[in-house]
Amino acid sequence: MKLSVIIGTYNQKAVLRQTLESLFKQTLSPDQYEIQLIDSSSTDETDLMVQELTPPCRFNYRVVPNQGKTYARNLGIKAAAGELIFLTDADMVAKETLLEEHLLAHERKKNASFEGLTINPDGKPYIKAWLFPGARLKWSYFLTGNLSLSKKIIVEAGLFDEQFKGYGWEDIELGYRLHQMKVPLHYLPTAVNYHHHPVSAEGMLERKYQMGRSAALFYRKHPTFGIKMFLGMNPLAMAVYHYLKARPERLARIKSAYLLEEYQYRRGLEEGLREIQ
Repeated sequence: MKLSVIIGTYNQKAVLRQTLESLFKQTLSPDQYEIQLIDSSSTDETDLMVQELTPPCRFNYRVVPNQGKTYARNLGIKAAAGELIFLTDADMVAKETLLEEHLLAHERKKNASFEGLTINPDGKPYIKAWLFPGARLKWSYFLTGNLSLSKKIIVEAGLFDEQFKGYGWEDIELGYRLHQMKVPLHYLPTAVNYHHHPVSAEGMLERKYQMGRSAALFYRKHPTFGIKMFLGMNPLAMAVYHYLKARPERLARIKSAYLLEEYQYRRGLEEGLREIQ
């Protein structure tokens, strides 16, 4: 077994089926990979949908208590039989060559991690910076919708931190620890998947709030000046947040989605920092 695909899911039946069927149609031989699907007690009949599938590769489906994405992913990694771990999400539909490209990359370069190319619902790449194939990426690009590394390395790093319960930062925080271990991250644009999860304006505001709370945990774990600035805790941004917080009538007149998202992010950040003392 060369490669284990790790997916955590919760109430994503429709798009999960598309994701799984795309993984069943890979150019990589079915005896070379497996899928570890960890279901955090979905209530949308995900279990019945899974029973209808006919996977060509080894397929392990487990229903576990809902203790967050990090808990589910860690269970999948621990159970993995593959030498390599491929991390993706339930709403990431794979191009047919995706897994083969990741495996070939590891055969060319050992003891590295690889970030593939994810296409958003608007047709634009998730990573918008111009990068050449094979480029060495910063740890902040450790995004686990399309990422692979060896099981040995991720276990040595300590897996995902299960204190991260809400949305955001759990993958990049792991990437930071791998960076400290000097594990390189390379760009692999030939490994392509498609993100099928558009987010409403209201949903984005809630997501930004949860990201802020997760950022607070990130900073408490790694309280350096560099991490503080990376997480947007610069004096100007925080001053604008406190200004608007003290003047709700002005906040109510803001129409810019960007400004509202930034406000919600720092609201979550402030509340998270206050709770994590």
